Amino acid sequence: MTAPRSIAPPGPAARHGFSLLEILVAVVLLATAFTIIWSTFSATIDGWRRSREFVDRISHGDFVVDQLVSSMRSAAFFKNRPDKFGFWLDTKGGGDAPRDVISWVTSGSAFMKPEDPLGKGLHRIMVSVEETPDGDPALAIRAFQHLKDEIDKNDVDPWFVSSRIIGLDCEVYNFEDEDWKQEWEDTNAVPSLVQVTLYMEPVEKYGPVLKMQRIIQIPVAPAVTGAVTATQSPGEGGAMQPGQERRSPGGSQPPAEGGGGQGGGPRIISPGAQPPPGGAG
Repeated sequence: MTAPRSIAPPGPAARHGFSLLEILVAVVLLATAFTIIWSTFSATIDGWRRSREFVDRISHGDFVVDQLVSSMRSAAFFKNRPDKFGFWLDTKGGGDAPRDVISWVTSGSAFMKPEDPLGKGLHRIMVSVEETPDGDPALAIRAFQHLKDEIDKNDVDPWFVSSRIIGLDCEVYNFEDEDWKQEWEDTNAVPSLVQVTLYMEPVEKYGPVLKMQRIIQIPVAPAVTGAVTATQSPGEGGAMQPGQERRSPGGSQPPAEGGGGQGGGPRIISPGAQPPPGGAG
């Protein structure tokens, strides 16, 4: 009968698995790597989202500006009733987003509801930025019979066409002073050149507002003579510098009274830029 053999406990080389310290180190390394990957992925997605929203706002603003240009260049003016066909500009002060009110008589259908009978002929259109019933600013459109004795904007409910437009600034070019002016007192006439700036809501909360600017030549106005130059402050991002030619009409003659073609001057997109000297703000 053989004696039982003793079994020795396994040595260090025979152990299997990881120690608690090794597991903790692995978890920390994995968490660090995951954090770096997620931060990079999140930053990429956020940048892509902001870029998409920026392009979407610019596309929307470009459409609104094109409608504005189309309506202004379809302006009508007849000398036998200048009081009914004049251009009106009501300056509403400064701030980050001025809210001017502009009005003119047009034969175009831009900014008009499809079922509105006024869109089928001459009508006075009024453009402003007002508070919606929810308390948010938006671009408001009103249309009136152009031969109406008294025009009061409170007589017509506004049609809010864009909640992304939070400000409107209009300037008229003065050829004597060779500068842009906020005031237009000749309500029985139509200016040759106007500069319209739309202020759009920022992409991010508390971020800089987006600005879209156009110079518009109104064909039914008197002929434009002389060069028009920019008046922005030096160092303004995305804007032209003083003395740089923006538009040189060169004495072009207006077409026959009563209407005009479509189109507009240069477009400037300048997020966070300051208004030109003499403007609101």
